[in-house]
Amino acid sequence: MKRLIFTYSICLVFILLSSKTNAQIPFEVNSNGHIIIKAKINNVEGKFILDTGAGLNAIFTKFSNKIKNEKTPNFFVGHRATGEELNVDLYNAKSMEINNKEFSDQQYTIVDLEFGDIDGMISLQPFRNTPITIDYNNKKILFNKSTKGEKSIDIQIADYAGKAIDIFTYVELNDTLKIQTLLDSGAGKNSFWFSSKLMEVLKLNKADFKAVPIKSDFKKENNYYVGKLSKINTTNKLRKVENLDTAFIDGLIYEGKTSIDWLGHVLTIDIAKKKIFIAD
Repeated sequence: MKRLIFTYSICLVFILLSSKTNAQIPFEVNSNGHIIIKAKINNVEGKFILDTGAGLNAIFTKFSNKIKNEKTPNFFVGHRATGEELNVDLYNAKSMEINNKEFSDQQYTIVDLEFGDIDGMISLQPFRNTPITIDYNNKKILFNKSTKGEKSIDIQIADYAGKAIDIFTYVELNDTLKIQTLLDSGAGKNSFWFSSKLMEVLKLNKADFKAVPIKSDFKKENNYYVGKLSKINTTNKLRKVENLDTAFIDGLIYEGKTSIDWLGHVLTIDIAKKKIFIAD
């Protein structure tokens, strides 16, 4: 009888651990291609963009008014992709929860933006030690999914002294130019931005592109040269897109910045292994 109870207990523990590991978290994709998830910060639930290019977690002012914010004396200075400096205060999250999975020692900043019913952005900060799978096919997110046998691309980690984190990979443009690009799920879908400095190297004539001055939410204006690029592919040739809509941008602080959807339909970002595994 004792052996039966012991066996049952072991099985129950295994089932509970397995269900927690493989819990499927539904997400929405809005018209811009943003991944929208539900999360709790300081025990208050909100809707957040899962933003691999955000660097650090951010909540919008309207959501900050719903929770008690613990401001620290610390701050972070960074830049948006188009060059605007961001000098932001940091707040300690008493708790952060995604589908009942708790992420400890998290911080966030408060940004005075309005974005419909969205309450902020969840960056890669919570997932430094937790591989996260984005399944576009089934609109589910999983944690710690097995990636055995899956193909992958290498990523480079930009860790800003533990306060913010971004991921990059190397790609080839038109089979001639190798560059490093920021991987930014917050860019939405089919987003391909490159520094206008690369146009000369690629032998592209600005006159063949439509010049569009665009002012950001932070009131900085940049010239965008909008047109077609023949090809982009990962350096290991695992993924490619041809005849893509693109923008070459004056003042872009990266060589490139792309969305992540072109890499595949089921992506596991594993920061510890410096890989993105691609199941589909």
